This record gives sequence, C-alpha cells and structure tokens, in this order.
Amino acid sequence: MLQKKPTDRDLEGFTVIDGERYLDEILKYDMEVSREFSKFPLGEEEYLDSYSRVIGRLLSYGRHKFFVAVDGKNRYLGHVWVCLLEDTVDFVMTAYIYDIEVKSKGRGIGSALLRSAEEWAKARGALKVSLRVEKDNPAIDWYRKRGYTERALILEKTL
Repeated sequence: MLQKKPTDRDLEGFTVIDGERYLDEILKYDMEVSREFSKFPLGEEEYLDSYSRVIGRLLSYGRHKFFVAVDGKNRYLGHVWVCLLEDTVDFVMTAYIYDIEVKSKGRGIGSALLRSAEEWAKARGALKVSLRVEKDNPAIDWYRKRGYTERALILEKTL
C-alpha cells in the first residue's frame, strides 16, 4: 500500500485547523501580543475596554475566518485572522490579514497559517491580500520572502 508523503505540517508536529472554537484563546493571546505594539500609555482596564471595542467593530463587518495551528494534543500554537472586504482603492475583493501570531517561531507555523488564509481567501474570490505591519517589526522580511511587497505607506502624527 502506498503511504502518503508527510507534509511540512506533519513533520513539524502541528496541524492547521478551523479556529472558530479557539476564538477566546486567539483573542486572549492577541491582546497580550498587541499590547507590546501600543504607543500610548493606557491603563490595564482602559486597554482591555479599547481592545474589546475595536475587535467588536472589526468583527461586525466583512467575512471573517480564523485558522489555528495546534499540536498533537490540540493545544493552541498560533493563529491567523483574515477578513474579506472590497478594497477601497482597487474596488476588488481583498483579503486583509488582521492578525497572525505564533507562540514558537522557526517551525513553519506562521507560513502554514498564512498559506491557509491565502488559499481560503482565493477560493472565495479574493484577488489580493493585504496586511499592516509596523515598520520596525522584523517580520517585514518574513513577509517579503513570501511575496509581499510595499504598496502604500501609512503616515502618522501624534496630536
């Protein structure tokens, strides 16, 4: 009998699955990681309220999908959150990667999650995928290696 050749996901000891049942864990981990990127000094309660409000707004518009990477015991290893929306510049269906986080880097988890989000979006008619990354985030090179290029620049001024 022919055996199926193991994939990268099998070799690395994780699987990418639908993330809906992991939503609480996804948002909890994302809130912890996102706090590190905040440039404004918010107290814990204010940050929690603000985070919850923004997530609620994001979830209220567009078609969302969450994927998680889990180990052999179904423990959460990372996630990607993708949303389908019509782009406001090109007016085509676009996949926006709102978030991608992994607990352990260098195992191929992020690549597998990103690939799953891109495949899901393409199958639903998305013509492109976009994401925002902070300019000093070392992940910029990681995205470039996966075919992402700069198209726009977000300028910001503190008031």
